[in-house]
Amino acid sequence: MHDKIYLNKEPYMITESDLPCLVTYKSGMGGSHLTVTLVSDLALRGSKIIFFTAYPMAGDNFLKQIGTNHSNIAFINSISDLKSQSEAQILILESGNEQLFIDVVNSIPDLQERIVLIKNIEMFTSKVFENCFALEKIILSGDIDNCIAKEKISKLNLKTLIAFNQPEINLPIKIGTLEKYIGYLQSDKKSGNISVKIN
Repeated sequence: MHDKIYLNKEPYMITESDLPCLVTYKSGMGGSHLTVTLVSDLALRGSKIIFFTAYPMAGDNFLKQIGTNHSNIAFINSISDLKSQSEAQILILESGNEQLFIDVVNSIPDLQERIVLIKNIEMFTSKVFENCFALEKIILSGDIDNCIAKEKISKLNLKTLIAFNQPEINLPIKIGTLEKYIGYLQSDKKSGNISVKIN
């Protein structure tokens, strides 16, 4: 069952035009679940996705949210898998496999059409980010203060910024006191408290 996102207690759906996006949070704040819900919402509306995380639990959550029809999903565990399944709407890469992610980004022909999710940004080396900063359709998710690429991320022209705590690094967002599992969204178009209702 797909969970629902609310901004200022009103239903909210992110669009491809709201990217690039950063979701930053510490463990246990709810940012991980919000990220997966954002991406599953985009996938259910037809967006093409590259889904890359440090841990497999997010992939399990994603599959649960998009329902039982997985015919449009390819599980990529090696670059040879990509050759036969590159047309799939959703590519779920083996969790934590940095070299696979780099190979996919460097070789997939429709990269500019895809939303690229990098989740758990604090867990990856700089190699993962090198080819991604020029991408428009990217969602970066995790603890920016512990990310090796935090300086470069902080200088990106982010159209949407979601934070569950006030980052130590300088970002154009001010976080007040938030209840647990509530984040703050700031974008060109909207701002306010953002949360997920679990169905």
